[in-house]
Amino acid sequence: MNIQVQVCGLLILCLLFILYKSSGTLKLYTEKIFYKAMCVSTLCLCMDILSVMGLYYADILPILTVELMCKTYNILLMWVAMYSFVYVLTDLFSEERHIYWTKIINIIVFVQSIIIFFLPISIYSSEDAVYTYGPGILTLYVFVMVYVFGTILTIILYFKRLNKRRAWAISLWMFIYLSAAIIQFFNNELLLVGFAISMGFLILFVVMENPDANLDRRIGCFNSSALFEYMNKKIYKQKKFCVMEISIIDLEILDEQELSVYQVLRDIVASVNINKKGKVFKDVYYNIIIISENIQLLDDAAHCVLNRYAEDELMKNNLRFTILEDGLAFNNMSEMMRFFNFTRNGHDINVEEIIYADEKMITKYMEKYVIEEKITEALRDDRVEVFFQPIYSNDDERFTSAEALMRIREKDGSLLSPGCFIPVAEDNGQILELGERVFEIVCKFIKENNLSTLGMEYIEVNLSVIQCEMSNLAKRLISIVEKYKINPNQINLEITETGSISARNTLLKNMQELIEYGFTFSLDDFGKGESNLMYVVEMPVSIVKLDYDMSKSYFNTEKAKHVVSAVVGMAHDMELKLVAEGIETEDELKGMKNEGIDYIQGFYYSRPIPVDEFLSFIKEHNLYDR
Repeated sequence: MNIQVQVCGLLILCLLFILYKSSGTLKLYTEKIFYKAMCVSTLCLCMDILSVMGLYYADILPILTVELMCKTYNILLMWVAMYSFVYVLTDLFSEERHIYWTKIINIIVFVQSIIIFFLPISIYSSEDAVYTYGPGILTLYVFVMVYVFGTILTIILYFKRLNKRRAWAISLWMFIYLSAAIIQFFNNELLLVGFAISMGFLILFVVMENPDANLDRRIGCFNSSALFEYMNKKIYKQKKFCVMEISIIDLEILDEQELSVYQVLRDIVASVNINKKGKVFKDVYYNIIIISENIQLLDDAAHCVLNRYAEDELMKNNLRFTILEDGLAFNNMSEMMRFFNFTRNGHDINVEEIIYADEKMITKYMEKYVIEEKITEALRDDRVEVFFQPIYSNDDERFTSAEALMRIREKDGSLLSPGCFIPVAEDNGQILELGERVFEIVCKFIKENNLSTLGMEYIEVNLSVIQCEMSNLAKRLISIVEKYKINPNQINLEITETGSISARNTLLKNMQELIEYGFTFSLDDFGKGESNLMYVVEMPVSIVKLDYDMSKSYFNTEKAKHVVSAVVGMAHDMELKLVAEGIETEDELKGMKNEGIDYIQGFYYSRPIPVDEFLSFIKEHNLYDR
């Protein structure tokens, strides 16, 4: 009997079954389709072997039995071809739509199966070869070719939308399948189609559906690729589920204890003791993610881990647990991971406790996330603007400078409140790009407008705390100034006391380089937070700006009045100029003038205004005064 090839193919499929079932699977939709196709293919190979045996013993077996075995094999062969087509369609449709179209295709294949079953076939049997031929076989070839070419055509037309690895794996399978079918059609004694089927599934298993590819063997749980697929499936199905993240706060503590991170993660995974109602994953970093529909299971798992480290306080305090009760609060896995990062870095709590991410926390995150997106879009769409607030010189009796203030224009034309976006930008680092964008806008403004003809001497530009900590700050600012070919003494850079604390040595080095180039500096918000007169002494600034609250306190308490008077005397003795911020009334203006303040900034003269309004304002007031 010529069944050696079929037996080899069947052994390959049996091996794939053993490998597939011995590893844990995520029960994803594509896995289900693959498993059904493999079952049908295995049954098809079994019937291929039985039909060959039936043909070989056709002289002693009832003819109807032999025909039934052969036709059953032929029908299963068509179903295998159909499943290749259905499998490739998983990338083109949602699960719901794919199920719908699969039902339609199943009905069509069922009708085709009936046609094949009732069409006559002829049997050829000799000592060298056995096979069937006739109308039933020709019709089978036509139906099979429809699905094979349908699969190939789908791959060609929709290649960009398909999973590239799946597309190439199925393409290779179809090439092998088609080659075997053509060879068998012209050489009926070479029964290669069954073996081609098994080779196709071997390719798909290795490239796409190997459960081991979803496992992290070092830890003993599913890996990050499996996490994203599983999570997106959960979100798509809109069936409520809960998620817990277990994170290690400080990896350096593990080094101190001579522990490898993978050893700790293995212990955590072993400790959670999750049953079939939950799945455990490792994300792209060193965090363990547990997904379940039962929040109590996650809570119990967290306490199991805490109990595991009950005797190790250092390790116990180095773990953080965040339980998200409603995973459907997010549209995709990426959003959820950003949320976990937000909870991990935004809560200073006892790490022995478990963070329960409630609706309030999610809302707070969403607000922050929305602002981040608005900042990103504003930078991309060039909607970052600069407003200018004029600064009046009491000595010169005109406006000699202005402070450049960052603004973001929303898509509808309204302005996003600085109090909303600046804290977010400082927290996530976007302030670096925003700050540099503002500096460039100011340089362009100075280039396009002759400040001296307007009676203006310089523009003040704020440097954020993060900018002050950049070792290459001076080089970046100088390169922008040289790009616009403007005089650096037309820009005064404002630093805050907080910035000078964070990286004083780096800041001082940058300041010295920028001052040598021609910039000047002012110390902003003096009198706010951890004020220290030594900052004024140590920082090479030429201007000190009294904080809004300090300016206001001058008119409310005698102590504040004495402090301001002392600061004015000290500053003038050091040949420093003083700016009073937040001046809003004529009485406040007179008080500051009487105290000897050099510059006045506040709503009394003007609020921060857009470029066109600012130019009109300066032209009107400075030229009129002159």
